[in-house]
Amino acid sequence: MERVTLLELRITQISERLESAFDLLHRGLDAFQKEQILLQSFLETFDRLSPEFAKTLNDKTLEIQSEFKNKQTEDDKKKRVLSEILMFHKNPNAELFTHLIKEGVKLLTESEEKQAFQMLERAALLSPNNVSLHLLIAENLFRVDKYAEARIHLEKIFDFAPTNPNLLLLLGAIYADYAETEKARRLLSILTGSQKKSQIVNFIWGMLAAFEENWAEAIAAFKLATGKTESAEAQYLIGCAYFELKRKPAALRHLQKAVSIDSGFSDAWFMQSVIYKSQNNAAQEKNAFETAVEQKESGAQSLEFLQGKKMIKLEAALPFAHFQKNNTRILTGGSLRLTKYIREMILHATE
Repeated sequence: MERVTLLELRITQISERLESAFDLLHRGLDAFQKEQILLQSFLETFDRLSPEFAKTLNDKTLEIQSEFKNKQTEDDKKKRVLSEILMFHKNPNAELFTHLIKEGVKLLTESEEKQAFQMLERAALLSPNNVSLHLLIAENLFRVDKYAEARIHLEKIFDFAPTNPNLLLLLGAIYADYAETEKARRLLSILTGSQKKSQIVNFIWGMLAAFEENWAEAIAAFKLATGKTESAEAQYLIGCAYFELKRKPAALRHLQKAVSIDSGFSDAWFMQSVIYKSQNNAAQEKNAFETAVEQKESGAQSLEFLQGKKMIKLEAALPFAHFQKNNTRILTGGSLRLTKYIREMILHATE
């Protein structure tokens, strides 16, 4: 009984100190680092008393640490970019230029894109060869899916910075999206050896190969794009490329892996139902189709089939079906999921 009481007391004491521990996490990165030892002692004590609760607490700690680190990285990048823009400005009207840049950046952080772009475009007229400024504008235009406008800024500065990795990636991705395959490959090939950018470069390369119906190359590229952390999207595309080669067991294996990573992936479930139908496996077809319907994933390409709740014969695997349309957009003409995934991967690689 005495041991139980002592244990309860220790739990009570530590519980009362938890609020202080979380306060430490929210005071800022510097304060957090200084008191890391105290926080670690909390975690170790809980690990002895309740391993399950200790894991929950530790996961939360790591999440907050990651938020601090990401915010610090983002703030550092903003300061560095602002410094570069101002440093490379050669026009004597520096005061107006500085005001336009600072106001534009501030408006971007407040999600006032229209006004922000107006400010930054005015600044660009004062500093037409400012690579960092045009990159800032292009990156944020790309972020809001204004690819054509971003392209104009990137092409303006290409001759001034033909080896800039972020310029190569953004412009290469835009060329790829507009099916200018030769231009895209020329730029993206320079980045294949980049540890930070090779994953998304291979993803885009796979889409270009699929557009040209070079399925073996597409599969090889998508496999290189899986990365250290498994990507449901890459597994899905590998499966669909195998489907085009009529290698259905391999296609199923990768589609199943995609939904094991993300069970809410409607299109991956739907493509499984298509394969099961071709194999006359009615039970598995029904299960996969109904699971796809249940997900109700916004922007899924399978929605046109799922809403009617009936199977229709496909001319091509879902992620490649839009290639058959005139003036197709290779990267952004398909599902909302793939469009967002590609955009986010590109922007992450430019950080």
